Amino acid sequence: MTRTDDLVIDVVRALAAFEGVEPHELPYSLHNHVATDAIRSLADSDDDRWELTFDVPDHVVTVNGSGEIRIDGDLIRRSDTRRSDRVS
Repeated sequence: MTRTDDLVIDVVRALAAFEGVEPHELPYSLHNHVATDAIRSLADSDDDRWELTFDVPDHVVTVNGSGEIRIDGDLIRRSDTRRSDRVS
């Protein structure tokens, strides 16, 4: 798995953790709300000065070049996306 794939998977895991469900239990697919290829392309770029914000049902997600994932403004740790690891 590449770093770019990791970021897309981490976004799905972060959303699931935020919702308190397993990733396969999310009621939507990420690719129906954002071009996951765009996330992969940005993550694969040499420039980490980027930020992408998109909507999924009931939430606003922001991902940036340093790997931060924010859901509704809350920072979600990429290394461990269990619900209890939400950072305020």
